[in-house]
This record gives sequence, structure tokens and C-alpha cells, in this order.
Amino acid sequence: MQKKLKLVVFSAFLLTMCREYAAPVSTIDGMSCRAYTAYLEEGLRTSKGLECYYTCPDEIVGPLNFMADPALSATKEDLDREYCGIAPEWTATPVSTSIALTPTVSLTSTASPIPTASATSPASPTAELVLTSQPSLLTGRVTMCDTGAALISFRIVDTPPDLIGKTLTTQIDAQESTCYNNPTNPSLMTCTIPADVTFPARVIVSLDGLVVNDFTFDGIGCIQITTPLPTTTP
Repeated sequence: MQKKLKLVVFSAFLLTMCREYAAPVSTIDGMSCRAYTAYLEEGLRTSKGLECYYTCPDEIVGPLNFMADPALSATKEDLDREYCGIAPEWTATPVSTSIALTPTVSLTSTASPIPTASATSPASPTAELVLTSQPSLLTGRVTMCDTGAALISFRIVDTPPDLIGKTLTTQIDAQESTCYNNPTNPSLMTCTIPADVTFPARVIVSLDGLVVNDFTFDGIGCIQITTPLPTTTP
């Protein structure tokens, strides 16, 4: 009887350490994943997810546990920064002039046309940015918001305006932010989250001083990415 009891206890112990794996899953370049079903890792529950390994220049980091494909919420640059310590290269020109962001167009006006401003006109610290009919740059959708690393990624519209030779200006919660077009996923624009930002926060984007986006982000979904602890597999 005592032997049977020990066998049951030992079998239960093995189950708490075991996972069943499915075929490998294709995700972000440099990351290999496979779907798993874990038994009794969270008490009496059975959980599912992805167990991944990420290849850095000098090491392979893992196992890393994700509930869903990390490509849905992060880019390769995000993973390089988080797991390899590689900082992204900024390509946008930071803003050095403080500009008041009060639009001169009344949102209730329907009769008068929207005024435009010349991109070649010199700007003064007290100049007001003017809303124009220029196409938007961002859709307003946020695909990644990491408050720990102070980075946020916005989805770019399907047909964005030409950025070549233009000065990109971004402010989040009335504070300057530096942005770059993600080289791995060109449909994203990744920006720094300024210090002391509180959500909901107003996001204003302009090209050569002309506003192309003005919306409010509620902050829902913002997380602080942490590297999960290694797990033991049978």
C-alpha cells in the first residue's frame, strides 16, 4: 500500500513538470517557437501557449513563454532590445523648437475651407501648427506599448505620405517624442514615450510643421515587458 502511494505521488510530480508539444510555429525572424500544452503548471489547470527561443548575436535566450504569437505585439527590434540589449537606431530628427499645438481650425466649422501653412515659412517658438487636408500618417491603432522601455508602436496607414526630405515631429501628452520607421516592419512607426506621460494622452504628429495626426490614446494594453524565468521541461 505504501509503495502504491509513493508511485501516485511521484506520477503527480512528473505531471507538474511536463508539457506536450506540437509542430514548430513560424514567427519573428530569429525566434523559434513551438506550441505547448502544460499540465498542472498553474495548480489544477491545463494551459496552452508558445515556448520560444530567441537568437541573439552571442547567445540563444530561452525558453521564453508567450500566450500568443509575439509577432502580434512586438517587432524584431523590440526583441533585440529586450533580450539582446541592442538599442534601435533612430532615424528621425528630434524637435528642438517648442511649438504650441492649438489648432486654428474650429471643429464645428463647416462653411469655411481648412487653412494651410507654407512648409517654407520660418517658425517661431510661439507659432501655431495648422491642421491641413494632407493625408494622415497613422491609423491611430497601437500595436505595442512598453512602459518599461518607454517605447510605443503605431500602425501606419496603407498609403502614407512621402517622408523623404521632411521633418517628422511627434508629441505625446504635450511632450516631444522621437520616432523612427521600423525597418523590419515598415507598417509601424515606433516612438519613445516621454517621461511622466499619463494616459489617456494626446498624440500629435506633423510633417514640416503641418499636423497630419491628432488623436488620443487611452493607454489600454500598455505593459512592462519582462523576461520570463527559465522553466524545466522533461
